[in-house]
Amino acid sequence: MIKPVKTAVIGCGAISDAYLNTMIHRFKGLDVVGCCDRNPDKAEAKAQKYGIKTLSLAEILADDSI
Repeated sequence: MIKPVKTAVIGCGAISDAYLNTMIHRFKGLDVVGCCDRNPDKAEAKAQKYGIKTLSLAEILADDSI
């Protein structure tokens, strides 16, 4: 069995719904753990919608598991 790869989405604009929905529901090899955006409100809205964490860009880049 393949261990899912942890990933995060950077940028939570309108197109991010297509990315997040596809990554979460169609790719079993991905474990989407979070998202970030320059606008914290956008990131928080997407995180709540998809049940993931709101992370900063620094947190994503510093996390070796992502």
